[in-house]
Amino acid sequence: MKKLMSLTLAFLMVLSLAACGGSDSSGGQTAQNAQPSGGASVSDSKWPEKEITIIQPWSLGGGPDVITRQIASYSDKFLGVPMIVENHTGGSGTIGMNDFLDAADDGYTLFCCNGPLFSLTPSFISVDYTIEDINPLVGIRITEFVILTQASSGITDIQGLIDYANAGNTVKYATTGGPGNDSFTMISALFATLGIASEAVPYDGGQEAINALVGGHVDVAIGSPPTYRDYVINGELNCLGTFIPEGLDVDGIGHIPSFKDQGIDIEFTGMDYFAVRSTVDAEKQEILRDFVLKVYAEPDFQKFMADMGMAAWEADSSEILGMVAAQTDAMAKYIPLVQ
Repeated sequence: MKKLMSLTLAFLMVLSLAACGGSDSSGGQTAQNAQPSGGASVSDSKWPEKEITIIQPWSLGGGPDVITRQIASYSDKFLGVPMIVENHTGGSGTIGMNDFLDAADDGYTLFCCNGPLFSLTPSFISVDYTIEDINPLVGIRITEFVILTQASSGITDIQGLIDYANAGNTVKYATTGGPGNDSFTMISALFATLGIASEAVPYDGGQEAINALVGGHVDVAIGSPPTYRDYVINGELNCLGTFIPEGLDVDGIGHIPSFKDQGIDIEFTGMDYFAVRSTVDAEKQEILRDFVLKVYAEPDFQKFMADMGMAAWEADSSEILGMVAAQTDAMAKYIPLVQ
């Protein structure tokens, strides 16, 4: 009986050690069973598991806002969770940027970013962020700025605008934001280069700026195709030129010449893109990038972009960072003209 009892106790001890997963004498887990400090990887669980937010630093109705809302509408289909867009406007985009950086770095907050927040804005506004704080996921669009006038003004080209100014008129122009914003800087630099007496009237977004022009509150506005295209097609607005050096072809409008082609030494190519905090898990970043690329492949989304006279920009992080660096170099030429 005693022998049977001893064998039973020994057997139970072996089972107990096995159940402990091979704990060492200090009570810690062996390397084989230890979990990484961040817990289970994304691939071991279903992610995302809750609503995702896109912080939009520009106002309702502008190009970036309209496009990001359309992208977000596909979230349930491809990610299985809703995606909402919140507009945090002001400060040439810095308010939205700061709110984005205050959010948790868990991948559930995206930011609609642009190059000037790093290449331009810090020259005018004190900021607490750097390019190292974010990681670009994927491009959204190339920003194709065009200068426009009311058709009723009779100004159909840049020489007509110069003649209008030379007649003693101060040109009032609508911009999206003030110093530190790309549209403000480029149109202000253009007028400084041409020696045009002008007065800036800032608005929160591109659509508001175009509405001000259509309403006759300003003489000139700067905009991108989603905001002005229908007005030009309907004959209410005229395109004077674009900062895109090779010119711009817009469906329903045709070719818009660049200022460079018109003998004016000024050019700019902007862009919008999705970003996350640089510390977001790499697997989550890949899931989010893959989601956006799936949306871009959707025929309905491609038609949506074409109807606005644009195309989705599938740039990766490396290409986006390269453009930010190029913008930073170019802005060194234009910033002194408007400071």
